[in-house]
Amino acid sequence: MSRRERLFLPAISLVRFSSNLPGILTGLLLIEIAGSFGTNVGMMGQIRTMSSGVSVVACFLVGVMCVWFGHELLFVVGLGLLSVSAYLCYIASSFEFMLVAFSLSGVGMAFVGPIGMALIAKHVPRDRRPSAVGWTMAAAALAYLVGAPAFAFIAGIGGWRLAFLGFVLPFSLLSLVSSYLVLPSEAKGEGNPSSGGVVEALKAVGTNLSASACMVTTAIVIATWSVHLVFSSSFLRQTFGLSRGFVSLSTIVGASSYIVGSVLSGRVVNRYGRRRVALLVSVPAGLMLLLYYNMPNLWVTLGVSYGACVLFGMLHSANTNLSLEQIPAFRGTMMSLNQAAGNFGSTLVVMLGGWALLEYGYRYLGVLIAVLNLLAFVVYWLMVKDPLSDLGTGD
Repeated sequence: MSRRERLFLPAISLVRFSSNLPGILTGLLLIEIAGSFGTNVGMMGQIRTMSSGVSVVACFLVGVMCVWFGHELLFVVGLGLLSVSAYLCYIASSFEFMLVAFSLSGVGMAFVGPIGMALIAKHVPRDRRPSAVGWTMAAAALAYLVGAPAFAFIAGIGGWRLAFLGFVLPFSLLSLVSSYLVLPSEAKGEGNPSSGGVVEALKAVGTNLSASACMVTTAIVIATWSVHLVFSSSFLRQTFGLSRGFVSLSTIVGASSYIVGSVLSGRVVNRYGRRRVALLVSVPAGLMLLLYYNMPNLWVTLGVSYGACVLFGMLHSANTNLSLEQIPAFRGTMMSLNQAAGNFGSTLVVMLGGWALLEYGYRYLGVLIAVLNLLAFVVYWLMVKDPLSDLGTGD
């Protein structure tokens, strides 16, 4: 194995780490950012909504571009956009400027998220792909462990702008340089660059029942986990009267548990198959969060939460591995549309979860998550196929 091959997975993992940082920063320091522009938190939060919406559209465009351009080129372009976004956020002089600057991070993630998975499938042997995907998912969760305390510390010294300049931008540039040096250059992607290539790619994904079903499960898995991430800390503080410091510590333990699940999934998937792991984990993961929002005892609630983090780490990784193998000829297009489905599902279900919380309370928020995960189980069971099962490596 050459040095470039040994550095490939660390480079992709670094990208997953750095691409999560803008969202973590704005979530943690949204009050301070709003104060800088003389607006309220609700209005300032629209930068995240706009970024998410732009990312959905960009994912569709990236899915088309994968047919015309090489994956490596698109990956580096996405990293460039993330770097530019970080710098523009640092110098933003108005709310409108910040809205556009932060939206660029959503466009960048639309490039690096799905293309990163396609590159893993392209350059990592089949038997090592589940482990590689698991490690990159773990790197994304690691951003919460490192980024949150780093942003709090830096902001205490020089405010949120320094956090963008002194942490997000350096890691974005480091990801850009390392990927440029490590990834092999290539003029064309895996798709067919002919005039009918785009139609062929979209038709291949859209007419494949299993691939379409994987988009549904991705939307559900990402949505249910996003709902938990949005409301879990508030639940602990409001229900049990916990301090912000205690909740922050609990978040660190939860992120560590998610990392364990992501890494563990590589071994489990290789042994039992992608679809089987997703089937076995989807319902227990949802039930654990149902219990989390309905248990009267704090320590039992926390234990259930950490168990759910492990299971969702496994589920997210298994689902990604399953989606990655659906359309080998057009992996970039498949994963781009898959991420678009995930972003759309997340936005829709977070809104639905907010409504359920306002109308019925946290108890029914847990019910919503459990029902959606049960739906994911049904889709896995009836519609999703593991293409590698015919090769003796799936279920």
